[in-house]
Amino acid sequence: MPSDPQFGDARKEGGLEPVRLGDRFEILPAQPQTALNGVGGGAFAARALRGRKADSYALICSGTVPPRADALSTMMTVENPGITRLLDFGLVGWNEGKSRQQALIFERPSGRRLLNTLTSVAEPMAEDQILRMVIPSMGAVLRELSGRSIAHGSIRPNNMFFREGGAVVVLVECASAPPGYGQPAIFKPVEQAMATSGGQGRGSVLDDMYAFGVTLVMLALGRNPAQDIGDDALIDAKMDKGSFVAILGNARLPQDLSEPVRGMMLDDPKQRWGVSQLDLWLSGRRLSPKQGQLTKRATRPLELSGKEAWHCRGLARLMAANVPAAAVLIEGGDLDRWLRRGLSDDPLAETVASAADAVSGSGSRSSSVVDRTVARVAMVLDPHAPIRYKNKAVMPDGVGLALADAMLRRENTQALAEIIAWQLPAYWVNAQPEAKPEMVPLAQALEGLRSILERSGPGFGVERVLYETNPHLPCLSPIVSDFFAATAPDLLTALELASNVKDRPREPLDRHIAAFLATRHRRLDDALLLQFVPGVDPVRRITALISILGDIQVRFAVDPLPGLCQWLGTVMDPTFSRFYNRRNRDAVRKQVEKVASEGKLVELLRAVDDHEAIRRDALGFANARREFKRAIAEIDDLKEKIADTTSITEGVGRQVAGVVAWILALGISSLLGMMIMFSKG
Repeated sequence: MPSDPQFGDARKEGGLEPVRLGDRFEILPAQPQTALNGVGGGAFAARALRGRKADSYALICSGTVPPRADALSTMMTVENPGITRLLDFGLVGWNEGKSRQQALIFERPSGRRLLNTLTSVAEPMAEDQILRMVIPSMGAVLRELSGRSIAHGSIRPNNMFFREGGAVVVLVECASAPPGYGQPAIFKPVEQAMATSGGQGRGSVLDDMYAFGVTLVMLALGRNPAQDIGDDALIDAKMDKGSFVAILGNARLPQDLSEPVRGMMLDDPKQRWGVSQLDLWLSGRRLSPKQGQLTKRATRPLELSGKEAWHCRGLARLMAANVPAAAVLIEGGDLDRWLRRGLSDDPLAETVASAADAVSGSGSRSSSVVDRTVARVAMVLDPHAPIRYKNKAVMPDGVGLALADAMLRRENTQALAEIIAWQLPAYWVNAQPEAKPEMVPLAQALEGLRSILERSGPGFGVERVLYETNPHLPCLSPIVSDFFAATAPDLLTALELASNVKDRPREPLDRHIAAFLATRHRRLDDALLLQFVPGVDPVRRITALISILGDIQVRFAVDPLPGLCQWLGTVMDPTFSRFYNRRNRDAVRKQVEKVASEGKLVELLRAVDDHEAIRRDALGFANARREFKRAIAEIDDLKEKIADTTSITEGVGRQVAGVVAWILALGISSLLGMMIMFSKG
């Protein structure tokens, strides 16, 4: 199991203090190990705090390449001497405590690299050494990884070491980056080599076998025989001549190596050697790899943008790179004539025509229609190639990763969104000459995301698709991108850390956070996301946000979050305005300040969303309004009476007369009484 995140104190004066990962390892930021840097991040010295004495190093993921989070736990169970072992992983405080990064602890490989760089020239490795050391070691690794459904994706000679003191070749880790990420085109089959960054898909052991075959070529020759050929030219040569001939050129392999290398470098994955064929060969059974079947050539080339295409694969590649010219070729009938006359393939010509008509039948000539038409026609001409649309080339199972890669690189994602919106993955599956049942659920899932793309509000759109297709990707919001939040509880912790950032935004919410919560917290009701749409009552917006975050804190027992609570408190003025009584309002403010310091979001919500208190306040306000209205009515009545001077005069006169009469009557009565008294006397 991975260690629990423990943040080392790297904030001491002078910085670069050791950082702990759990209670097992300590990472030394002051000791970078640049020779062990990977595609996914930089390497640093590490030491075990207990138990293990073997040398180790840490790879700190840079955050610009998504680590293979779904395979980390599985990789920790691999204990093969032919691959560097993953010892531990987890999150650590980094950059002197200013960020939080994923750390991977590996066993340090000993010995020297088989090739320092892919441009290095070395003494060719002895055939006997390759047969006794390299092939058995890597065969065992490939067998182990294949049994766990893990594609390595980075097999090449500068990623291999001789283990000191033993006849074992050690392959470096593959956990810090997705399969094939950063792998040079020469080590990839044609289909993967044509894909854009991140778009090559999940990979398979057959891709690793191909890379291993190319690696054996370089070890046997002591150099890269194709280092002077650019990637595009090499891909064209692989399609024209086959990979074995395109890479070796005029070079020759030792006789005993030729058989396995040919088998591993076959361009057709159905004929390419897998682990079982390699095991048979290692056990002494000699196999005869089939000769790679080259693509059918036409009797004459078809010219496009000044270049000639002799076969469908090459033409499809040219069309994808020259869309406007390709559209003219399709609409003008030149492509149809070439397919029927140059290739004598009427069925293919009919399929191409159907693919084009299905898109452009409406007569529209918009750029989107042209791009879709060319993309679909290219899939028919070369069904095994990636989906090529606008500036992207992706395999169906690489759409999600390509989207993540584009987001991380701050590139435009419109083309990838349109690939999903126009159902191109489903068309790719249907265009395959042989059924690929493993791709059907993926294509259906991508098709199901169209409705999410069509909704533009927070929690939907391309950001939602990003997290739906990359279930282990951390939240890429600029608010928390420095703190590696891969789960809903992680997001709360990241927001707590972000609350201390000087230039934090007004509120802890943006489109990425809304989409991330929608996918990582499945109990979230989409109706709550509607409260984040612009124009919604600010009170409903803030209470919805606190409600969502508070539910996560309670459900996952997240530690108190005083910083986040105080951050939310700064945007809660609209909620206070619901209380009409000033004393009630001041009391709620004080209550919010109190519970915010305790860091409990649920209590924060209760303080401002106490329906009973709101009801009592509203009732008091209603009573006050009635009293106010009554007082106003009385004042108005008095004003009306004051305004009527005649009535006032008469009324006052009558009152005065009455008083005077009463006084006179009282005086007369008194006088009469006294006279009677005196007369008796």
